[in-house]
Formats: sequence, structure tokens, C-alpha cells
Amino acid sequence: MIEANADLAILFWFYKDLAICENRLKLLRKYNPRIKIFGLFGGEKKDAPAFKHRLSKYLDDFYASPYTSRAWKWINGDLMITDWHEKKGKFLSWDSIAVTQWDMLLFESIKKLFPKIKRNEVFLSGLRKITKPLEKAWDWTRPGTKERKNYLRFMKYVEKNYGYKETPLACLFILLVFPRVFFEKYLKVKNKQVGMLEYKVPIYARIFGLPFYEKDFGVYWQGNPKTKPLNALPEEISAAHIKGELANKKGWRIFHPYYKQWRL
Repeated sequence: MIEANADLAILFWFYKDLAICENRLKLLRKYNPRIKIFGLFGGEKKDAPAFKHRLSKYLDDFYASPYTSRAWKWINGDLMITDWHEKKGKFLSWDSIAVTQWDMLLFESIKKLFPKIKRNEVFLSGLRKITKPLEKAWDWTRPGTKERKNYLRFMKYVEKNYGYKETPLACLFILLVFPRVFFEKYLKVKNKQVGMLEYKVPIYARIFGLPFYEKDFGVYWQGNPKTKPLNALPEEISAAHIKGELANKKGWRIFHPYYKQWRL
């Protein structure tokens, strides 16, 4: 039986630069006037009231993450979002949640970006198999590093607890869509801390038997990041490049990262 198309909502994930966040939310609202937008604030606890006061008029809900370490929150976005679901998200109305970030520009409706996505489908930007060349080159799996030990520990964990012996998967945690069922199953994982989210999340999605929604958004994995619209590095996409794409009817409509306000 084919699942019906998902009721998409947006989870806006942010933690600093209040003026930039407001600019991004105005842009999101421009292209998604009737879509629910929920806020996940991951910044300093003392700053939460100011962000809530200024941004609530653009949001259908505001949630401040209880975790205190900024470094921990940056590298454990999967656990932050899962906490949001457990404490707040599961009580809100949506089938699938599209996670967007404060330093991302979207110039299209989220429904047009993900046409016909089904209720239980997962989208992970840059999804690919961890081939031997990638395993040797990627910072999170490269032999001889601290992260390598974490990766091997994770692979042993999922093999022992879930019988996972398939080729490992990787993604870049930039643009994502999660169905409710992903969080329901993920909350049952006993040790969610082992592993790094960019291989942990796609492998668990596979273990949970959830299908992937596949679409090319021009994610950078290798080469020159400035030629791609989405990258997970601190390599800002130039305004000139963005304007060039927007002038092209078939150009890209999502860009990350961009650290300045965009003139609306």
C-alpha cells in the first residue's frame, strides 16, 4: 500500500545572529505562507527570551534546547532534534518535518522542493555509500584519527544490536526531512551517543526500514565547494552565484551557507 503524501512542516534550527534569523524567517514565510514553521533554538540559554520575543511572530512554536554546550549541540544535531520531538514536536500537527538552518537561503516553497514525498520517507542531503575511497578520505572515518575509533565502535554496535552488515551510508547534515516514525524508533535506541550523526542517521534510517526520498540539491562532496549551492563547510556561497542561479528558471533554489542578510 502506497503511503499518502506527507503533510510537511518546517523546523527552523538556529542559535545565533538574531537579525540574520529574522531575515531567514521572513524569507521562509514569503515562500511558505501557509506552512507551519516551528523554531528550535540551540543557542545560549540566556539569549532564548530575546530570540523568542523577536521571532515568535514568524513561528508557530518556539522551543529552546535544554543542552548547554554549544560545541556538543553543533555536533549532535540529531539528538537535539530528537529531544525537540520528544518534548514538543510530537504534540504538534505534522507528518514530516523539513529541517532548515539559520545560515541557509530558501527561495521556493518546501512543498515544491519535495513534491510527492510520502509520509514515511526520509530525505538526507548528500546521501551516499561509504566506499573505501570515501572512508579513507572523510574526516569522520579516516584511519588513524580519533573519529575513526568512534566510527568503528558504531559499526560494531549496530552489527551487534541490529545485525547491520550492509555497506555503511553517509550524508551531509545540511537539509533534511524526517517523518514522525523516525523519531519514534530512534528514541528506542539505547546508545544514541555512539557514532557521528552524518553516518549514524542514514544507517539508522536503513535499519528502521524507512525509504529514502532521493533528489539532487547540488550538495558538495569534493572539488570546489564554491561551484555547488550546498556545502557543509564554512565556505560561504557568493551573492553573485546565488543571483545567477535565481535568474535561471532551472537554477538552484537552496543555498548553504550564507552569513549575511538577504535583501527581500
